[in-house]
Amino acid sequence: MTRENLIPRTKPKREGDTSDTIAALIPFWDMANHRDGTITTFFNMETQQVESSAQEDYKKGEQIFIYYGDRTNSDLMIHNGFINASNPKDKVSIKLGLSPSDVLFEKRAKLLELLSIPKNSELKVLPAPDFISPELLAFVRVFNMNEEQLDHWINSERAMDLLHIDCALETSLESKTWQYLQTRLMLLLRVFPQTLEEDEKQLALVKDQQVAMTSRAAMILEYRVLEKRILVAALDYAKQRTKA
Repeated sequence: MTRENLIPRTKPKREGDTSDTIAALIPFWDMANHRDGTITTFFNMETQQVESSAQEDYKKGEQIFIYYGDRTNSDLMIHNGFINASNPKDKVSIKLGLSPSDVLFEKRAKLLELLSIPKNSELKVLPAPDFISPELLAFVRVFNMNEEQLDHWINSERAMDLLHIDCALETSLESKTWQYLQTRLMLLLRVFPQTLEEDEKQLALVKDQQVAMTSRAAMILEYRVLEKRILVAALDYAKQRTKA
């Protein structure tokens, strides 16, 4: 799968095919390894070619890297077979949704629609210093609003302010929001059979070759450590906001 690349279709489509792209193999280029940076590969419609430029100057014999794009460690692990311990684009997804049995379901859904957030979403917990994505924060705020607050924001011209960390909200609503996030993050961490500290100790032993583990198992262990670090840091941040 990592060798497949979708490029604009140049030949006539087959009957029943509605796609404007086609899967292609790109020899040599598809062997380039990943390094953080910017995407420097594009499809030139005039020449009908994929063109890729170097991110920096290289000397003869040096390895050429490309940027695979804004991928989380879960994406890299599943689709590319590795993880990046210093991945600036890493994040953890939380599934949240509105219950149709909620008496305020329609109003919550309407406000979320104004914010371009689906009523059933995969929302992101981010590494420091952001911790909570704007969409996750806004969803939880809407989820904890009473009817009067929902009516106010649905009719407000400043509804998009709900995406901002410093949005002016009633103290009770802001407190409920951060308490909810705190509880949710704690529940996610409790699902794991080991704590972050226990995983970190085990990973250190593996890296020091004091404990034997297959390369795949070691990668999964390191991925779990990186995921937990994001969740633990976000939990600490939510606790601070709750106290504030």
